Formats: sequence, C-alpha cells, structure tokens
Amino acid sequence: MNLPRVLIVSTKEGKAKEIAENIGAERLSEEDDIVDYLWDIDNKYYTSQILVRTIESISYKIPVEGINALIVYHDPQANNADQELEYLASLTNSLTAEVFLFSCNTITDTLLRDKVLNWCLHNKFELVELDQTGDSESDTEGNKYGIERIIEALHAHTWPNIVLKNKPCVDETHEVNEIGEQFENIRLTRDPSERLHMQDILDGILGDENADFGELFGQFMAMKEQAASLPSNERRVMAEQVVTAFWKAMGGDLLEIED
Repeated sequence: MNLPRVLIVSTKEGKAKEIAENIGAERLSEEDDIVDYLWDIDNKYYTSQILVRTIESISYKIPVEGINALIVYHDPQANNADQELEYLASLTNSLTAEVFLFSCNTITDTLLRDKVLNWCLHNKFELVELDQTGDSESDTEGNKYGIERIIEALHAHTWPNIVLKNKPCVDETHEVNEIGEQFENIRLTRDPSERLHMQDILDGILGDENADFGELFGQFMAMKEQAASLPSNERRVMAEQVVTAFWKAMGGDLLEIED
C-alpha cells in the first residue's frame, strides 16, 4: 500500500497499538511484530489516508523507508531507559521524517522530566505526556494534550497525498480567527535554532496572489512554537498576520475579516 506512513514505536508492550487505535486508525493486518493500521484524516481543511505502522519492541528490525512521522512511547522510569533512549536517538537519525513525537505518561519527578525534555530538544522531538490535562486557563487558549495533541500535530503536517477541501465561505471567518488566538500563550517545546523563519513564510503568503494553503497549514505548528519566544505585544501582531495569511490562502476575501 503506497501511502504516507506514521511509525509508532513503543518500548512497552501494547502502547503502540493503543496510540494507533486512540487516534482513530483501523487495523489492517499483522505480520511478524508489525501491525498496520489505516487512518483516514478528514478535517475542515483537507482529507488524506495514512498508513500507521506499529512496533512494540525496539529489538525488532524497524523498517524506516517512507516514514513521514515518528511517534515514540517510552517509559523514562524503566530499568534500561538510558539504553532505550540511545537506540531511539539512532533510529531518529536514520529517518527522513518531519514529525517527531515523544510520548509517555506524566512525569512528576522534576529532575527526570528535565532529563527527558533535554533529550527531546537534542533529538528534535516534542514531548507529549499522554495523561496530562490542561487547567481551565490553558484550555481557553486552545492548547491540546495527550492523544489530542498527537492528532493535532499529525493534522498539521502536509502529507504528500493531501486533498484540500473547498475554499471557505463567510461563515468560516470566526473559525479562522480562532487560529490567531492560539498564539497568545504557548509553550516552547523545540530547539529555537531549528525553528522556521515565521515572518518570511507569512511575508511570502501575504505577498503571493496564489498563496498555498497546504504549505501554510503544514508550517502552522512550527510558526506557533516560534511565536512562543516573542513578547506578548509582538505575538498579537503575529497572530493577526497568521489569521490574514490563512484566510488569504484559503481563498477568502480579506474584507470579510477586517474589523
């Protein structure tokens, strides 16, 4: 099956399949230690079909060809945690994937959490604690956690077989404006030196009559993370630019979102 691929690797039995099923993928087949799932993405912007491949042991020879996204489940408190992290780092270096998510249960030990965060930053992973929930304040800002965050990150990727939906109507103005609100209070999760030049992307979209929505949507999470390093007043300005860029890329009339 020639589809874009998500590889889910777990150092704990059963967790890879659990993540695949929780994001909504349907089981296809099983061969040796590999279980394949089919995941249909159908959101307000596009549709796509993804092959999700799960492996429950890092001792198995892992196929790395054609992987677009890697999700790792790891128990930082396991006896052989350091050795497993060394292997996962080497696996990452062998992939050409663009999405790297490191999942685990909530880490309550501060020193251990700092250690895991440093590993994630060094290896270009985003840390996703599966049983983490947001407080009432962060919930109003649009942050997602656990499985919802994994789904959000995968939806933000530009898959090679993406099929964009119809251009927006006036009723969708409010939904597009909500994108800008997510820039108000966000956390930095990746190495700043690796983040994209957000302003260059926005300038290109705003100055292009044939702005590409797929490109902009695919870069959204990276732009969101870069905005975390800006002062609050600059984030508000950037949020306005992001909303304008999204609306233009979706084919909307800029007059419809002006105050």
